[in-house]
Amino acid sequence: MKHLIKFLLWALPFISLAQAPADSASAGANEVSALCGQMRVQGRVEIRQDARLEQLLGRRPKTYNAASHQPAYRNGQEIMYTSGYRVRVFSGNNQIVSKNEAYKIESELKKDLPELETYVVFKTPNWRLLVGNYRTMEEATVALRSLKKKFPVYGREMFVVKEEIEIAL
Repeated sequence: MKHLIKFLLWALPFISLAQAPADSASAGANEVSALCGQMRVQGRVEIRQDARLEQLLGRRPKTYNAASHQPAYRNGQEIMYTSGYRVRVFSGNNQIVSKNEAYKIESELKKDLPELETYVVFKTPNWRLLVGNYRTMEEATVALRSLKKKFPVYGREMFVVKEEIEIAL
């Protein structure tokens, strides 16, 4: 019994020290959650960004750029960006060869279909040739079938993809 009491007296400081960090950690967590709640009520975040930053990053302007307060235009016509579909005609990941191939195929398509909207895009690590601005999957599928008939050489690589498309206003 004597040894048990000595052991408890010896172990008591260690047991109390082991409890202290858990209490302070929960107190800190309570302080943080209280601070976050307070910030939600009274805080306001305003982000100011130079319009040139989007150009440097290679992003296209949206319908209405809040930074520049200007609508987007293409060939003198106001456009809107929305979710839609395009036909992917080519995709390759060899940096130099794929880029040249995408532009070569684009010129072949434009020769036969000059009104066709084509987009050569680089999305790491691939160069892609996308065609058209279709609002529905059905419209894109009809265009895909037509392109496969006209250009059977590239037909194996062609398929419909979901993309951000341009709609003229």
